[in-house]
Amino acid sequence: MDNYIGKICPYCKTAITASEPVKVCPSCGIPHHAACWAENHGCTTFGCTEQYFEAPAAPLPVPVPAPAAVTCTNCGVPLGEDQAFCPKCGTPKAAPQKPVCQKCGNELQPDQAFCPKCGQKAGEAPAASPVMGDFTAASPRKRSPKLPIFIGAAVIAVIVIGVIIGSIVGSARAKAAYEEYLDNAEEFMTLALDAGANLEDISDTIVTYWHENIYDDLHGSSIDTAIALALIDKSDEIDQAGQFDSRMKSLYGKLKSVPDAVSDKDADELDDICDAVKELYNVYTDFYALATDPSGSYNSYSEDNSDTTDEYLECYRALKNLLD
Repeated sequence: MDNYIGKICPYCKTAITASEPVKVCPSCGIPHHAACWAENHGCTTFGCTEQYFEAPAAPLPVPVPAPAAVTCTNCGVPLGEDQAFCPKCGTPKAAPQKPVCQKCGNELQPDQAFCPKCGQKAGEAPAASPVMGDFTAASPRKRSPKLPIFIGAAVIAVIVIGVIIGSIVGSARAKAAYEEYLDNAEEFMTLALDAGANLEDISDTIVTYWHENIYDDLHGSSIDTAIALALIDKSDEIDQAGQFDSRMKSLYGKLKSVPDAVSDKDADELDDICDAVKELYNVYTDFYALATDPSGSYNSYSEDNSDTTDEYLECYRALKNLLD
């Protein structure tokens, strides 16, 4: 459990404390808060076999329309699929209709070339009446209304203007989000330098008192007394470290993810900055715990102090190179 104190939970992005239950992924070994593990239903590491996956719901069946009912062409009685004749009138199913005269409507026999009633040729439409033809020719052509055309043009214009305005507003929001993220990153970098220097002062003082107690018999009769005296002498710096820590957490909350509003081009740049911020913050949490809550032996503490200081400066320079 002690090995995971101060480590960052990948789900909520906050440090794991001694009072919080820890769940370690059995697949990738990444520690989580136990509550975060339960809320996420498993590991948050991308590609891990313990990552929660919810299977998609099965598609609903598509209803098949029923075939249209067949009826008798003569009397309208419904017919079954196996019925060749109407049970009421005897008409064959889908019996072909007899031809009729196009002029007078008289029913014709299939072999009749002319109507026996009016003499009209079978299958030929009657000629238009001269009177009707003259009337049709003399009638003025109806003018199509122009109002719908103007309305359609106006609607298109409104849509185009809306798209242009939306694009302008979207670009402005993207630029504002991009600039705000960079400003927060600059502030985070400056604050990280001051906070790191303060933590280094505290931890170096602890190392000095510890060393002088062991080798020079100074600062009390025991190592615990020497460490306590070091923390008392650096009480102002420890209070300052707490204030720095609150501001670091607040800024990190704004920087741990790239805003959705930024453009794709700017998002690529901010992704690199975001990764550098995360790396620096992770080392910062280790440095803060080391300086404010010393533990272990003199050799292990002094070695951890040296390694953490070097790693902190390396992460700080990486972020500074991206922002310069």
